[in-house]
Amino acid sequence: MRVFVTGLGAVSCLGEDIAAHRRAFREGRSGIRALAVFRPDLPTHAWGGAVESVPHDAAPRAPAFLGRAIGDAFRDAGLGQLDNTPVFLGSAHGNLDSWQRHRRGDGEARGLWDMQGDALADCIDGPRITMVSTACTASSVAAGLALALLKSGRTEVAVVAGVEILTPFLYRGFESLRSLAAENCQPFDRRRAGLTLGEGAAAIVLENASHARRRGAVPLAEFAGYGFAADATYLTAPDPTGTGAVRALKKALEQAGLRELPGFINTHGTGTRLNDHMECFALHRTFGADAGKIALTSTKPLTGHMCGAAGAMEFVSTVIGLEANSVPPILGFEEADADFTHLDFVSGSARSLSCCAAISMNSGFGGTNTAIVLHKGAP
Repeated sequence: MRVFVTGLGAVSCLGEDIAAHRRAFREGRSGIRALAVFRPDLPTHAWGGAVESVPHDAAPRAPAFLGRAIGDAFRDAGLGQLDNTPVFLGSAHGNLDSWQRHRRGDGEARGLWDMQGDALADCIDGPRITMVSTACTASSVAAGLALALLKSGRTEVAVVAGVEILTPFLYRGFESLRSLAAENCQPFDRRRAGLTLGEGAAAIVLENASHARRRGAVPLAEFAGYGFAADATYLTAPDPTGTGAVRALKKALEQAGLRELPGFINTHGTGTRLNDHMECFALHRTFGADAGKIALTSTKPLTGHMCGAAGAMEFVSTVIGLEANSVPPILGFEEADADFTHLDFVSGSARSLSCCAAISMNSGFGGTNTAIVLHKGAP
């Protein structure tokens, strides 16, 4: 059974609707800036992708982002209310701002309970999968669950969503791991020095072919294949050999029946030395000498790393690339690491590329890895 993407929604530092994100991804425009909204909690050098239109002293912010993104996706798909549509939600940290306010004594949160998926998903009407929480692969794993339900025939429409908020607590946590860049991240560049955090939400409406055809929907892309694998080598570092990523890629390619090379791959591309090395090694193991023929990008210098929402946001950006036959550049990329010179990184400006398929990759703490294959196509 074929499954199609018929609507996209997004809220991030790039804007508050999918139209703003389509423009930004096609232009290769970043929303990363100094995090003035968090001062004096953070030093003046702190950078990230903040949604400044929603006050950071107003909690909870995650449901606000989530509601906007899902509503945006339904409008983009030309659908009405959620009704009985199942929602598959991914988040790594949930209502972290409510918990932080509770800890400071200036909120009515119920402690750790308000961080959980049940509390976050209570803002969604109708049946739902509460929160998938597999670190930075959370919303891409949610996408895989939605795909499985649609292919089983138990639903005709499903929504995939990811949401994450940026707080001083989260920033300090990544800072303690020494994983943050001083300014914006530079994935795969020899000067890269860490990741840049972001926040927001993304949502995708999925429909089976018969439902999309009956209502005259115009598919944006086909969700053709999905792969998940865990290597569990280290808690906070990837398997340097890329074993989990290779298994996820091969599963997704097999399910999609993809016989040609993808036109481009939207990598996880965090800008940390260990993750970038792992991904490049995994691509070489999967595609061999042909790995150098595939255009590679990372959209994290545009939105920041949205943790559990990264998979959904990068799903969205990959569909936008297929729609426009345009691959956004890796902002800040100038010179590849010596180990990556055989690979084709999109740099400078967006690259016009006519292709029928693309892949979105994600990895997370604990060794989780996902791969999503998207096709152009119509029901």
